[in-house]
Amino acid sequence: MKYFLLSLLLSISFSQVQYNHPELNWHTFETDHFKIHFHDETEQTAREAATVAETIYPHVTSLYEYEPPTKTHLVLIDPDDYSNGAAYYYDNKMVIWASPLDFELRGSHRWLQNVITHEFTHIVSLQKAMKADLSFPGAYFQFMGYEKEKRKDVRVKKSTKEENGYGGFEKE
Repeated sequence: MKYFLLSLLLSISFSQVQYNHPELNWHTFETDHFKIHFHDETEQTAREAATVAETIYPHVTSLYEYEPPTKTHLVLIDPDDYSNGAAYYYDNKMVIWASPLDFELRGSHRWLQNVITHEFTHIVSLQKAMKADLSFPGAYFQFMGYEKEKRKDVRVKKSTKEENGYGGFEKE
Protein backbone atom coordinates (compact mmCIF):
# COMPACT_ATOMS: atom_id res chain seq x y z
CA MET A 1 0.00 0.00 0.00
CA LYS A 2 2.89 2.31 0.82
CA TYR A 3 4.38 1.82 -2.67
CA PHE A 4 1.01 2.42 -4.31
CA LEU A 5 0.57 5.76 -2.53
CA LEU A 6 4.14 6.78 -3.37
CA SER A 7 3.60 5.87 -7.04
CA LEU A 8 0.33 7.78 -7.13
CA LEU A 9 1.90 10.86 -5.55
CA LEU A 10 4.85 10.80 -7.97
CA SER A 11 2.67 10.30 -11.03
CA ILE A 12 0.44 13.22 -10.06
CA SER A 13 3.44 15.41 -9.28
CA PHE A 14 5.29 14.80 -12.53
CA SER A 15 2.53 13.89 -14.98
CA GLN A 16 2.46 17.22 -16.84
CA VAL A 17 6.12 18.21 -16.65
CA GLN A 18 6.98 17.21 -20.21
CA TYR A 19 3.83 18.44 -21.99
CA ASN A 20 2.74 21.54 -20.10
CA HIS A 21 4.29 24.61 -21.67
CA PRO A 22 3.09 27.69 -19.78
CA GLU A 23 5.73 29.79 -21.56
CA LEU A 24 3.75 29.49 -24.82
CA ASN A 25 1.08 32.01 -25.77
CA TRP A 26 -2.05 29.84 -26.27
CA HIS A 27 -5.12 30.66 -28.38
CA THR A 28 -8.40 28.87 -29.08
CA PHE A 29 -11.01 29.04 -31.80
CA GLU A 30 -14.05 26.87 -32.46
CA THR A 31 -15.51 25.18 -35.50
CA ASP A 32 -18.82 23.33 -35.74
CA HIS A 33 -17.43 20.17 -34.10
CA PHE A 34 -14.02 21.06 -32.66
CA LYS A 35 -12.24 23.42 -30.28
CA ILE A 36 -8.81 24.12 -31.75
CA HIS A 37 -6.05 25.06 -29.27
CA PHE A 38 -2.71 26.30 -30.58
CA HIS A 39 0.21 28.52 -29.66
CA ASP A 40 1.62 31.41 -31.69
CA GLU A 41 4.04 29.30 -33.71
CA THR A 42 1.35 26.83 -34.86
CA GLU A 43 -1.42 29.11 -36.12
CA GLN A 44 -1.04 28.16 -39.79
CA THR A 45 -1.05 24.47 -38.89
CA ALA A 46 -4.06 24.98 -36.60
CA ARG A 47 -6.07 26.63 -39.39
CA GLU A 48 -5.25 23.76 -41.76
CA ALA A 49 -6.02 21.21 -39.01
CA ALA A 50 -9.45 22.79 -38.45
CA THR A 51 -10.26 22.42 -42.14
CA VAL A 52 -9.04 18.82 -42.16
CA ALA A 53 -10.96 17.93 -38.97
CA GLU A 54 -14.25 19.33 -40.26
CA THR A 55 -13.71 17.58 -43.60
CA ILE A 56 -13.16 14.13 -42.09
CA TYR A 57 -15.79 14.51 -39.32
CA PRO A 58 -18.86 13.35 -41.32
CA HIS A 59 -16.96 10.43 -42.86
CA VAL A 60 -15.71 9.01 -39.55
CA THR A 61 -18.93 9.65 -37.60
CA SER A 62 -21.15 8.15 -40.30
CA LEU A 63 -18.93 5.07 -40.53
CA TYR A 64 -19.36 4.39 -36.80
CA GLU A 65 -22.88 5.87 -36.60
CA TYR A 66 -21.75 7.89 -33.58
CA GLU A 67 -20.96 11.53 -32.84
CA PRO A 68 -19.06 12.67 -29.73
CA PRO A 69 -21.43 14.31 -27.21
CA THR A 70 -19.40 17.56 -27.08
CA LYS A 71 -16.93 19.36 -29.30
CA THR A 72 -13.64 17.50 -29.58
CA HIS A 73 -10.56 19.40 -28.41
CA LEU A 74 -7.75 19.47 -30.94
CA VAL A 75 -4.45 20.68 -29.47
CA LEU A 76 -1.65 21.61 -31.88
CA ILE A 77 1.78 21.85 -30.32
CA ASP A 78 5.31 22.20 -31.68
CA PRO A 79 7.86 22.67 -28.89
CA ASP A 80 9.73 19.50 -29.78
CA ASP A 81 11.45 18.08 -32.84
CA TYR A 82 9.06 15.31 -33.70
CA SER A 83 5.65 14.73 -35.22
CA ASN A 84 3.08 12.48 -33.58
CA GLY A 85 -0.49 12.34 -32.38
CA ALA A 86 -2.44 11.05 -29.39
CA ALA A 87 -6.12 10.50 -28.68
CA TYR A 88 -7.63 10.77 -25.20
CA TYR A 89 -11.14 9.47 -25.66
CA TYR A 90 -12.28 10.10 -22.07
CA ASP A 91 -11.28 13.74 -22.40
CA ASN A 92 -12.57 13.93 -25.98
CA LYS A 93 -9.19 15.39 -26.91
CA MET A 94 -6.54 14.93 -29.59
CA VAL A 95 -3.00 16.25 -29.25
CA ILE A 96 -0.97 16.67 -32.42
CA TRP A 97 2.75 17.41 -32.22
CA ALA A 98 3.22 18.96 -35.62
CA SER A 99 6.18 20.54 -37.28
CA PRO A 100 5.27 23.66 -39.30
CA LEU A 101 3.59 23.09 -42.67
CA ASP A 102 6.32 25.10 -44.41
CA PHE A 103 9.15 23.03 -42.88
CA GLU A 104 11.57 22.04 -45.71
CA LEU A 105 11.95 18.37 -44.76
CA ARG A 106 8.21 17.80 -44.20
CA GLY A 107 7.59 16.08 -47.53
CA SER A 108 4.54 16.35 -49.75
CA HIS A 109 2.21 13.72 -48.31
CA ARG A 110 -0.88 14.69 -46.32
CA TRP A 111 0.50 13.79 -42.89
CA LEU A 112 -1.78 16.18 -41.01
CA GLN A 113 -4.88 14.72 -42.66
CA ASN A 114 -3.71 11.19 -41.92
CA VAL A 115 -2.90 11.79 -38.25
CA ILE A 116 -6.10 13.73 -37.50
CA THR A 117 -8.21 11.05 -39.19
CA HIS A 118 -6.35 8.34 -37.29
CA GLU A 119 -6.68 9.97 -33.85
CA PHE A 120 -10.30 11.06 -34.36
CA THR A 121 -11.18 7.50 -35.40
CA HIS A 122 -9.78 6.30 -32.06
CA ILE A 123 -11.98 8.76 -30.19
CA VAL A 124 -15.17 7.91 -32.08
CA SER A 125 -14.70 4.13 -32.10
CA LEU A 126 -13.74 3.90 -28.42
CA GLN A 127 -16.48 6.25 -27.24
CA LYS A 128 -19.07 4.29 -29.20
CA ALA A 129 -17.82 1.02 -27.71
CA MET A 130 -18.14 2.28 -24.13
CA LYS A 131 -20.86 0.64 -22.07
CA ALA A 132 -21.23 3.67 -19.78
CA ASP A 133 -20.97 7.39 -20.46
CA LEU A 134 -17.80 9.46 -20.28
CA SER A 135 -18.37 10.44 -16.64
CA PHE A 136 -17.95 6.82 -15.51
CA PRO A 137 -14.29 5.85 -14.99
CA GLY A 138 -13.16 2.95 -17.10
CA ALA A 139 -10.64 0.27 -16.31
CA TYR A 140 -9.36 -2.70 -18.21
CA PHE A 141 -8.22 -5.91 -16.59
CA GLN A 142 -6.50 -8.77 -18.31
CA PHE A 143 -5.77 -12.00 -16.56
CA MET A 144 -3.80 -14.95 -17.84
CA GLY A 145 -6.12 -17.74 -18.87
CA TYR A 146 -9.34 -15.83 -18.23
CA GLU A 147 -11.05 -17.41 -21.23
CA LYS A 148 -12.65 -20.81 -20.75
CA GLU A 149 -12.38 -21.65 -24.43
CA LYS A 150 -9.71 -20.65 -26.89
CA ARG A 151 -9.97 -20.41 -30.65
CA LYS A 152 -7.52 -22.66 -32.46
CA ASP A 153 -6.52 -19.94 -34.90
CA VAL A 154 -5.22 -17.64 -32.13
CA ARG A 155 -3.77 -20.16 -29.72
CA VAL A 156 -0.01 -20.12 -29.41
CA LYS A 157 2.46 -22.46 -27.82
CA LYS A 158 5.89 -21.67 -26.51
CA SER A 159 8.66 -22.96 -28.65
CA THR A 160 12.37 -22.95 -28.37
CA LYS A 161 14.82 -21.07 -30.52
CA GLU A 162 15.96 -24.33 -32.06
CA GLU A 163 12.40 -25.31 -33.12
CA ASN A 164 11.49 -22.18 -35.06
CA GLY A 165 14.73 -20.29 -35.49
CA TYR A 166 13.85 -17.16 -33.52
CA GLY A 167 12.83 -18.23 -30.01
CA GLY A 168 9.35 -16.70 -29.98
CA PHE A 169 5.91 -18.20 -30.31
CA GLU A 170 4.43 -20.10 -33.18
CA LYS A 171 0.90 -21.05 -34.13
CA GLU A 172 -0.25 -24.51 -33.15
